[in-house]
Order: sequence, then structure tokens, then C-alpha cells
Amino acid sequence: MLRRWCLYLLVFSSCMGFAGAKSKLTRPPQKNASAKLPVTTASAQARQSFEKAMREFEEYRIPETLQDLRVATKADPNFAQAFILISRMTSDPTEQSTTRTRARQLAARVSPGEQLLIRWLANAQESNYLPAISAMNDLLAKYPRDQRLAYLAGDWLMQQQRYEQAITVLERALALFPDYAAALNDLAYGYADTGNFEKAFAAMDRYVALQPDQPNPHDSYGEILRMAGKFDAALEQYRMSIRIDPNFGSEVGVADTYALMGKEREAREEYDRAIVFAPSNGDKVQRELQSAVTWIRENNRKSAEKALADVARHAHAVGLARLEAEAHRILGMYEPDSKAAMKHLQTAQDVLREEHEISASDRDEELARILRARVTRLAEVQDMDSASNAVQQLETMAGTSRSQVIQLCYHGAAGALLVAQGKFADAIPHLEEGATDPESMRLLWRAYNSMGASSQAEAIASKLAALNLPTVEQALVVPQFRVSLVSQAVQP
Repeated sequence: MLRRWCLYLLVFSSCMGFAGAKSKLTRPPQKNASAKLPVTTASAQARQSFEKAMREFEEYRIPETLQDLRVATKADPNFAQAFILISRMTSDPTEQSTTRTRARQLAARVSPGEQLLIRWLANAQESNYLPAISAMNDLLAKYPRDQRLAYLAGDWLMQQQRYEQAITVLERALALFPDYAAALNDLAYGYADTGNFEKAFAAMDRYVALQPDQPNPHDSYGEILRMAGKFDAALEQYRMSIRIDPNFGSEVGVADTYALMGKEREAREEYDRAIVFAPSNGDKVQRELQSAVTWIRENNRKSAEKALADVARHAHAVGLARLEAEAHRILGMYEPDSKAAMKHLQTAQDVLREEHEISASDRDEELARILRARVTRLAEVQDMDSASNAVQQLETMAGTSRSQVIQLCYHGAAGALLVAQGKFADAIPHLEEGATDPESMRLLWRAYNSMGASSQAEAIASKLAALNLPTVEQALVVPQFRVSLVSQAVQP
């Protein structure tokens, strides 16, 4: 299980000039480097709870991890490392803020390595990616033989969509500890996300063999099989996970798979079951949002609008501004009338301006997604001046942030505007940068065709048609694109 936590969508492309190339991701190991990152606590009970939490984290049991980290901070209110890891893992924005602040307050009392850990994770949440990456690099160089730290870094990099760099870190950890199951899990996702399913399946086979009686290996295998379009095999793995532990949450994986198979009613039934047992408000609202997208896949506009509006209200009521804004953004992406769409997108933007507890990184990245959607809708109605203004906003954001989400949104928006202007040659470099987004991939296919680059067009068309992610972006683009390819193939 990896995607549930990162919500399907966040690490900087290798051309961005900092920590991008594999050789620059981590500093060379320091001489006399210690074996493990210290754990500073005066409480034996806190240390015991912390170690239990870390074992649960390696098994991807996030609710249990959080529960035991909270127990550790109650036993030792000065446990800085436990506080920053709570901030890293929680989906509650208030808890994220308070524990991050507490960790920063306590940083001077702990070891230099733990100070680097706090600097890395806190700065990332505060959208200060340059010092965050620098601290992570220094930390990995300081403790090159700490497999758990390597896993924490690889897992974070995966969630930042920094797949090549994550693979490098995780492969190094596995070279030292070949049977480290947690690293194998994330490494398999890294291979899958870079299109190497042969290696992904091999890593998953090893992972399952190491932990056959744990639910997460089967849940993760199910997700990677689904990414490869092997839906029946994916369902088999998810159901095996459920049999091992009915409380693990693999019903969401079953629901996501049904949604991609076009079995939307069955998907909603599974989401309903998953919502009842969601471990937090964030998980509950996220599952409601995924369920709402099934109505979009059915093209049932009335039900989709009602479901998304309900999600927005629920998110507002429990103080989840990012998810509230996302629900309104999706309404803006799906709405056929351009004026109504722009109202939804403005509402989404207004939510982020309100007084909510939300991290700077979440606010900035959701704003970037809203502006990206705004450019698409404005370009559709040929309002080039307004679209250009939104692209300029994104360019400014991209110039001051190293968030991969913001970078991809900028390149996707710039490419969309240039395609709308008929400037296909200029659009292609931008769209190639943002080619993980279905809409950017579709536009890149169009641009390649317009420039007569038939082999490149074929390659991106194959990649887009094979994209199996249970996201609204996939729902709005991929099914229609597949139909269009079939129609073209049967034309005389």
C-alpha cells in the first residue's frame, strides 16, 4: 500500500539542477559515519512504543504507526523525533502543524542527525524544498548503513514522484540488506512508475515471499498489477490481503480496480464499506472523493455534481481545506459550461485563501493544480489573455519552488496554452516535461502528430492508453482517448 497515503498524485525532474541527477541525490558517505540515526528519549516506555511504531511503518500500517508514536510522545513530551514523524504521517492538518512546531521547538535538545531529520521533513511541509533536500542528502550521507532511514527517504521520494532518485536510494539499501522487505515494497512501485513492470513484479514476488502472512505485500502487488492492466489478478491479491487482515483497508484497492474496469456500481459499494472503517477524517473524505469520481466515469452529471458537493461540505466541516478545494476543482474540470466551470475553480481558490490549518506545501500545490485546470478551460474558449495570466502565475511559482507538483503544473499549463495557439513545436518541450499528466500526454500526442513525429506520437499514445490510475485526470481523458484510437483504427 503506497498510493493511499500519497493520494495518487507529488520529486523534482532531473533537469532542474539541484539534487536531480542520481549522482547528486545524496552526498558521499561521511568518514566515520555512524551506523544508525540516534533516537533521543529518556523514557524506556517511549522508546519501546517508538520501535513498535517503526516496525508498523515498515509494514505500512499507518494508523497503528501513528497511534504508537502518539503513545511515545505522551510517555516523553520531549520526544522530538516522534513528533516530526507524526507530522510526516498524519492526515490531520492541525496535528501536522502542532507536531511539526513541537519538533522544531525541541530540535536543539537532540542529536545532530535528528536535527537534520526535523529540518528535512519540516521544511518540506513548509514548501522550503531546497533546505529540505539538502538536509535529507546530509542525513543519508551521515548514516549510509541505516536501512530504515533509507526506506524513509525512498518512501518520501516516491511520494514526491521522484522515482529515479527513490530507486537509487532503495537499491543502495537493498544492496546492504537484501531481505529488507519495506524497501522492496517501495522499490517495486518505483520500477512500476518508470514503466519497468518486469522488475516491479520480480520485486513484488520477493516481497510477498518475505512476508506472505502480512496484508501489505498482497495489497501492493494488487496495485502494481492494476497499473499493468491485470485487473483480475489485482483483485485476487486485494482479496488475499482482506482475508489476512479485514481491517487493513484493501477494500479501497478493490473499489479502485472496479472503477477502472467500468464496474462503477460495484466500486461504490466497496467504497461505502471502506468509508465506514476509515481510520481518520482525511481517509474518509478521500474515499468519498474517489467514490464521487465513479459518477464521472459513468458520465452521470447530476449524481457526480451532488456527490462532489457533498464531499466539499464534509471536508469543510472537518477542516480539510485541501480536499475541499480539490472537490471544487474537480467540479470545475468536469463542468461542461465554461462560465460555471470558472466559478467552481474560483471557489476552489477561495477555499485556500480562507483561515484553515493547512501546510504551505499543500496550499501551494493545490493552487498550482487549480491554475493548471484554469488554463485548460480558458484555452478551450480561446480566452488567451486570461490563460496567459494564469500561466505566468504558475511560472512565478515554479521559479521559487522546487515542488514537482508545481513544476509539472507549470509545464502542463504552458504546453496547453501553446497548443491552443497552434504553436506545437514550442509546446512539445513543456509537454514532455509534464508527460505524467493524462491531459499533457493527450496534448503531446496531438502536438507530435501535428509536427509529423509519428513514432513519438505512437509511443505516447500507447503509454496514455495503458494508464490505469483511479484518478479524476485519468477518468476525464483516458477512456475517451482509447475510444478515439479505436475509431481511428477502423477508419478506411
